[in-house]
Amino acid sequence: MGFFSKLFGLKEPSADVPANTYLTETAIKQKNEDSNIKFKQTKELFIHSLEYYNSINCQCSYPRFQQLIGIDCTNTGNSFKCYDTDLLIDLSAEYFNIEKSELNDENKNEKWVCKKCCSTYEYGWSDFSIYVERQKLKLTKLNVAYVGKPVDKPVPLYLGLMGHSYPSNQEIKNVSFDEFSNYMNEK
Repeated sequence: MGFFSKLFGLKEPSADVPANTYLTETAIKQKNEDSNIKFKQTKELFIHSLEYYNSINCQCSYPRFQQLIGIDCTNTGNSFKCYDTDLLIDLSAEYFNIEKSELNDENKNEKWVCKKCCSTYEYGWSDFSIYVERQKLKLTKLNVAYVGKPVDKPVPLYLGLMGHSYPSNQEIKNVSFDEFSNYMNEK
């Protein structure tokens, strides 16, 4: 056993531990490949959805956009990040003018203003630990009427959550890519 294993009390695998407790290198590579495929699928979906929303009006007029960008663990008292939220916020930045915010409640604060309807949002980024950080985009003033379909609850997610504590299954549910795609494309 190495120095760090002794120092941190780590144990080497033994006959007492079932073999399926540890992932093989092949299994780890497969999980990473599967995650990359899911990420690319979701990125393409979000790009398509944002283009669609902006061809009709703008992303601000779609409740499902508002729902996903609004997932914020501080609202539930939990400590998690939502991969779907992070990716959608990142991809939607091009549809906003980003200005200095007057807020200082996060590690990073910005005021985002929609380029089409001038609705305003407060962007925030914080890290809770080495393991968990999250970003949010909170609507502060909506200047357009909703044209999109209403939201579902529990919130459907494809990429999912990661963190220390999570909301209940009555708040968030994992769905297949087809279900998520239909939801975002309002089918």
